[in-house]
Amino acid sequence: MAQQGLGEKVWSALELEWLPAYHDWRSAHLWMGKHYEVPVALCVLYVIVIFGGKRLMRDRKAFDLQQPLFFWNVFLATFSAIGALCTVPHIYTTVTERGFTEDMCTTRSELANPWVYLFCLSKIPELLDTVFIVLRKKPLIFLHYYHHVMTLLYCWNAWALHIPNGGWFAAMNLIIHTLMYSYYAACAIGVRFSNRTRLSITSLQILQMILGVSIVLHNLVVCNTHPENYIFGLVMYASYMVLFTKLFLDSYVFKRPARDVKSAKERAERVKDEQEQDHTADSSRIRKRPTTVKKAN
Repeated sequence: MAQQGLGEKVWSALELEWLPAYHDWRSAHLWMGKHYEVPVALCVLYVIVIFGGKRLMRDRKAFDLQQPLFFWNVFLATFSAIGALCTVPHIYTTVTERGFTEDMCTTRSELANPWVYLFCLSKIPELLDTVFIVLRKKPLIFLHYYHHVMTLLYCWNAWALHIPNGGWFAAMNLIIHTLMYSYYAACAIGVRFSNRTRLSITSLQILQMILGVSIVLHNLVVCNTHPENYIFGLVMYASYMVLFTKLFLDSYVFKRPARDVKSAKERAERVKDEQEQDHTADSSRIRKRPTTVKKAN
C-alpha cells in the first residue's frame, strides 16, 4: 500500500493538480486569444537572432557546447516523455468512453489536461534549439526554422480557440520529441548511431505529419468548429510532410556514398589542375614565340 500511495502522489504531481490554476485554464485561453502579438513578435525576433547570429559567427570559431547541449536535450526529452505519459492515457479514456468523433469535434479534452497548455508554451523555449546550431556553426536548413515558427504560431492559435483535438496534436508531438531529443542528447556526448536509427526517426516524423493531415481533414469534413484553425493546420502539416519527405529522400535515398562524393571531388580537382597546367603551357608558348620583323626593301 505504501508503494501505491507513493505512486498516486507522483501521478498527482505529474498531472499538475497542485497548481492553483488547475481548474481555471480558461483564463489562459482568454489571455492568449487577446495577445497574438506575443508569438508574432517572438518569431520575428527569432528570425533576426538566428540570421544575425549566422552573420556574426561567419568569421568566428564555433563554440564547444557539448555539455550544455546534452543537458538541454535531456531536459526536453524528459519534459516530452512526462507530457506524453500524462496526455496519451487521457485521450484513450475520452475516446473509449465517448467515441472518436465526439472527442475530435465536441469535447474539450485539452481543458482537463494542463500538459497540453505546457506543450503549447514549450514551443517558445524550443526556439533555443536553433541558437545551438548557429553558435556551433552547424548547417541550418529551411525546414528547421520554418518548423519552429509555424508550430509556435499554430499552437498559440489552437489553444486560444479551444480546439477540441489539441490533445491529439500534442500527444503525437510529445511522443516523437521524446525519441528525437533523446537521440540528440546521445549524439551530443559522442554516441554513434547507424543510418537505420536516423532513418527510423525521420520516418516517424513523416508518419506524424500524415496523421496530422488526416486529423485536420477529418475535422474539416466532419466537425463544424474553427475552420480557420483547421485550414492553418492543414497548410502546416501538409508543408511539413513535403519537407520531411524531401529530407528523407535527400538523406537516405538519393544521397551518394561518401566515397563516391570524395572520388567526384578528386576528379574535379584533377580536371581543374590539368586545365590550369594547359593554360600555363599555352601562355609560355605565346611568350616564347619569336617575333619576325619584315625588312624594308
